[in-house]
Amino acid sequence: MGPRQMSTSENAHRVLQRNRQPGGYTVPAEGLYPYQWCWDSGPIALGWAAAGDWDQAWTELERLMSAQWDSGMVPHIIFWEVSDDYFPGPEDWGTQHDPPTTGITQPPLPVTAAVRLCQQDPDRARAKERFGALWPKLVAWIEWLDRARRGPHGALVVVHPWESGMDNAPTWDGPLGRVPAIDELPLARRDLESVAASQRPSNEEYRRYMAIVEALRDRGWNTERQAEDGPFAVEDVAFTAIATRAASDLAAVAPELGQDASALEASATRLRSGIAALWDDEMEWFRPYDVRGEQLVGPATATGVLAMWANAATPAQAHAIAIRLGEWSEGLKYGVPTCDPEHHLFEPERYWRGPVWVIVNWLVAEGLSQYGFDAHAAEIRAMTSELVAAAGDSEYYDPRTGEGIGGRGFSWSAALTLAWLVP
Repeated sequence: MGPRQMSTSENAHRVLQRNRQPGGYTVPAEGLYPYQWCWDSGPIALGWAAAGDWDQAWTELERLMSAQWDSGMVPHIIFWEVSDDYFPGPEDWGTQHDPPTTGITQPPLPVTAAVRLCQQDPDRARAKERFGALWPKLVAWIEWLDRARRGPHGALVVVHPWESGMDNAPTWDGPLGRVPAIDELPLARRDLESVAASQRPSNEEYRRYMAIVEALRDRGWNTERQAEDGPFAVEDVAFTAIATRAASDLAAVAPELGQDASALEASATRLRSGIAALWDDEMEWFRPYDVRGEQLVGPATATGVLAMWANAATPAQAHAIAIRLGEWSEGLKYGVPTCDPEHHLFEPERYWRGPVWVIVNWLVAEGLSQYGFDAHAAEIRAMTSELVAAAGDSEYYDPRTGEGIGGRGFSWSAALTLAWLVP
């Protein structure tokens, strides 16, 4: 008799254990992403909780929030340990922060994760103590976003594609294309040593990414003025939706801590209005707004769907999105692709330009359920379970074949397998 095959949940737990670091945080993937990433920490914490390790779940978020800047910004990468496996490293950012971090943020998904831990932790004394200690930091993050990043429509501005979490989505092609590339910059890209270039952002994109970093660094990483200081500024639907949900979630549990929820509720209302202003009647989709170019940008991508996760869509808008998502799946083996597969910019193997991501499917399914599309949400969940069971906890997946691509042993895919996919 051969060795027993591990179940999907056992494999997912093993991925998290392998990626957990002695410092109390979990990296997204060994080698490829050797640091703590901001929005990854949210689902990772939920995964640890689902595995029954509540102490690690709380520690994940506590470590992240311990690197918060005085302004309230939570950086998108914390360089806890020196590593040669990733570019750009702390020396390229030059933020002079202790611990070393990048100078930009990411979607505040860890806020919602913290609220869910607070609501679900069976040890109520522990939940109250540890969430209570995080509370002022979480609120400060939302306050900073609402203060420093609201754009002309009231949605939140990302100042770098990396802030969106969806780094090379077709959405950013226009705004990024106007950023002067640093042509002479040597690119020590470690990612291409383990992942095919066809599955990653291009060198041209990286030269523009680094030009934004250089511009913000030259202006001293002033987190109150980044939307004005940098060459890239786009009101992003998904980023705003995640922040809106974070503010609403904090407001919902504020009374339990004896806190006033009114400011958080006001933030959520303002941000929902900002998302509503980004609806494109002609395309019937929520689209980001390029502040510099003064126009809505990009094809229909996953960023527009997430308006539903924040309850920012009208019922008619949600219906239109649900229908279109169904159309996206026609001709593909798996969904949800991160870009309209009929659009000429769709690339089924390249990072955020078409592949399926577990995290996107989770957010999309929850958003659909909130609008009553439970059957559609269940279909996405079942499809995602099939993907993970067949191809493992990959970073992303080819929607045509289900092949796992990008990094392998990816933490948030494993975490959401435990927290969302496993019954």
